[in-house]
Amino acid sequence: MSASREKKIRQDLAAQGVTDPKKIREAEEKAKARKTNILYGVIAGLFVIVAAALLVWNSGIMQRSAAAVTINGEKYTAGQVDYFYANAKSSILKGGYASLLGVSTSTPLSQQVMNDSAKTLLNVTDEGEITWEQYLRDTAVKQLTMAVAIANEAEANGEGADEHTEEEVASTVEQFTTYAKQNGYSLKEYLKLVYGKCMTINTFKDMVRLTDIASHYQSHYAESLTYTLSDLDSYYNDNQTTFNVGSYEYIYFKGTASTTTDDDGNAVEPTEEANAAAHEQAKADAEAALARVQAGEKLEDIAKDYATGTYSSTESATNTGDTVTTWVFDESRKAGDSAVLEADVNYYLVVFRGAGRQEYATKDVRHILFMVNTSDLNSESETYESDLQAAMDAAKAKADDALAQWKSGDATEDSFAALANELSEDGGSNTNGGLYTKIFKGQMVDEFNDWCFDESRQPGDTGIVFNENTGYHVMYFVGDDVPYWQVQVENALRSSDTEAWSNALVEAVTATQEAGMKYVG
Repeated sequence: MSASREKKIRQDLAAQGVTDPKKIREAEEKAKARKTNILYGVIAGLFVIVAAALLVWNSGIMQRSAAAVTINGEKYTAGQVDYFYANAKSSILKGGYASLLGVSTSTPLSQQVMNDSAKTLLNVTDEGEITWEQYLRDTAVKQLTMAVAIANEAEANGEGADEHTEEEVASTVEQFTTYAKQNGYSLKEYLKLVYGKCMTINTFKDMVRLTDIASHYQSHYAESLTYTLSDLDSYYNDNQTTFNVGSYEYIYFKGTASTTTDDDGNAVEPTEEANAAAHEQAKADAEAALARVQAGEKLEDIAKDYATGTYSSTESATNTGDTVTTWVFDESRKAGDSAVLEADVNYYLVVFRGAGRQEYATKDVRHILFMVNTSDLNSESETYESDLQAAMDAAKAKADDALAQWKSGDATEDSFAALANELSEDGGSNTNGGLYTKIFKGQMVDEFNDWCFDESRQPGDTGIVFNENTGYHVMYFVGDDVPYWQVQVENALRSSDTEAWSNALVEAVTATQEAGMKYVG
């Protein structure tokens, strides 16, 4: 068809009101193109929205702002709960208890159910299944609730945040900043690494501030409690098994044969016959040794005659419920009693000396501490040993000078206390004259302990003792204090009463877990 004829047909169709087919096709193609452009625009917009949403989600903004717990109407975020969650988790996984509690560090905590032993050790009364994830979340909520309750009580009694609190916050932030730098992180990154992506620097500061207020007020309450000697006696009489210790000595007779080695050096386990023979020999030796004890010989001397026997002595054993301590703490036991006790395949020859509360006097002492400064020393240096000795000599010289300075002055307890406040590097006692009261055996480092409990020690005695971990201590002996059992009972009473007070504060508030708890941990 010629072009002129096609044009005439289109004109005739148009005259009749019929739309030109070519224009129809053109219009359809343009419409289709517009729809495609709109669709691509919508899709592109959706991608932008999704990408933005992912960025927001990965930043933790949504999780941080979601309420995880409401306590008395005040909302606390996942980041605030995470502070306590991470601390609780650390105490389980990094405190050496993971294997004891049956926790695997390679399996998500949400997939691990607490076993009965763990529940007993952690005082979990829930009889149903509970995962470690849920336990840690519940623990975090409880700790946050207690901190809030005590801090609120502190505020109500005018004991809220003060200069000390802000100093503690600044010090803690400084410590974490140092840890972060040492590990190649910024503080912000490091806090997220330790506490999770919901943690921020401000949230961290808030939680440090909260726990500092609560812990100091709790300590203030505990220290305000006083007890009479009658109170202590009454509590002791009701809980003697908690405080009594036993004094006894024994010989342990091994009732199994020893492992041997063959010609190639391989371990050879003993046969049943060899073990049976060893068991009978241990029994015979124990009974023979018992006869000698009852005849008046010393147990320690007797033990030397038996290859299967090992001598031990203890002055302050607690009742652990095993074969030996069950016998020792029997109410009918009298000083000098002796017996052969069978425990599994082994035997014990035990001689009882006594049991009861610990009556020895605790000690009061003042000290001035000079630490050995090793911060600038390089342990890899060839001169390390000489550098260390120089640092020790410098600290020793300070201690000698301090004691000489005191002796050249009034040489009184008050003047020693003033010198301690001025010179001591012990942050725990350099504001109260270097005073430690009611020191009990084993509380301090060995050298400090031995000096205090030397039987010849008299009030006013001075001296210098050295411990490689703490440094040089210039000592001043104040004198004896109350019997140790009183210290034990008073501490137990104070702890029990403070716990009851804390629990009462918690019970008075209402804590509700919210949807944001799913972001905790």
